[in-house]
Amino acid sequence: MPVIGLIAVTGGGRAAAERLAAAWPGQTRTYDGPARQALARAWAQCDGLVCFLAVGATVRLIAPLLNSKWTDPAVVCVDESGRRAVAVVGGHAAGANALATRVAEVFGADAVITTATDAISLPGLDTLGWATEGAIGTVSRALLDGERVRLESTDTWPLPPLPASVGDTGEYRILITDRVVAADPRTAVLRPPSLVVGVHLATLAAGHEAGADEVLRLADQALGEAGLSAASVFTLATLSDDEDARPGIAAAARERGWPLVSHPSVQLARPGSGGGGVAAPARLSVSEAAALAGAAELVVPERGSRDASVAIARIRPRGRLALVGAGPGARDLLTPRATSELRRASVVVGDGAVLEQVADLLRSGTRVIRAEPGEEEARGRDAIRQARLGHAVAFVFRADPGLHTLAALLEELAGDAVDVLRVPGVVSG
Repeated sequence: MPVIGLIAVTGGGRAAAERLAAAWPGQTRTYDGPARQALARAWAQCDGLVCFLAVGATVRLIAPLLNSKWTDPAVVCVDESGRRAVAVVGGHAAGANALATRVAEVFGADAVITTATDAISLPGLDTLGWATEGAIGTVSRALLDGERVRLESTDTWPLPPLPASVGDTGEYRILITDRVVAADPRTAVLRPPSLVVGVHLATLAAGHEAGADEVLRLADQALGEAGLSAASVFTLATLSDDEDARPGIAAAARERGWPLVSHPSVQLARPGSGGGGVAAPARLSVSEAAALAGAAELVVPERGSRDASVAIARIRPRGRLALVGAGPGARDLLTPRATSELRRASVVVGDGAVLEQVADLLRSGTRVIRAEPGEEEARGRDAIRQARLGHAVAFVFRADPGLHTLAALLEELAGDAVDVLRVPGVVSG
């Protein structure tokens, strides 16, 4: 749970801070004392800051603390009247835009979003949780200006809705790929989480086991020879039997920030399925089997040294189906998670009344599928078909999806083909 620091210096500000702390139990930390010292302490300890101060004063106080949008906390200012919550720092990367919206909901205020893309409800290219390269700023400006932008991707990934100006043609380009590409001043490169590096360490005498440096050297060599980007590595995979005895693999995963996944030996015994790239061999090595256990195709066969070996497999994207509850409580009780899922879905399905209830939350370019009375199950099947094509889909219910028989049916019909999640939309009725 992110920790939100609260800084106030006036009586009205302190009262508002207490109100926010009461609304978010266990999520906030109050910093007393002079504003400069309080901000410095909160800056070092919190994921986000809500300042009950003037924007100008806050900007002057935090200026010496600013370092990088990737590491600085989100900063939101609330005016003395409690009518506006202004995202000041970290709109995209740190989540200040979302924090300002949450604060505004507590006070019944207006959220002032200063990031250009969010101000007009466009998803930022750097907010997908993927690594980005290239002309992110240039292509983002082209999107804001309504310029034609072409989208190039071998597969369909569950992206948020993109504006109508994004299509098959355009002077600017969004390229989704895990391959190394030449830099281009009009191309934004998005790195999908599509690669799994399988690792196996040889059984050697004590004190001679390969360390993190050797594992990463082999991984980087395999990626480089195949023309693949390390930014698209999703996981490091190995044999669970070896996990405790192989600190070098765990250290390599920590160094790169790659999640470490361990598979039982019995699971690694089954060959993976080919599907393009390098076909899976009839007999798999341990590193190949580890890579393929959670992937679709082997793209780099085993290679290694005396001490270790690696192989690389590719994950095929999976669509997602969010079953979102939107009632029966008041609109201000809609949970942030439900709001987030509705804004990230490129396809939203539901009956007319519930779609009207959440219409202002949907981004421009969202495809809306309305279910007439008696058509809910048929439209649910449409939602599953869209998710199976790789899209991010939200099916909206009037009540908690956990109480709806249609939600259970859709989960059953979707099976393992897509990622399905239930999202309660109202915390109380």
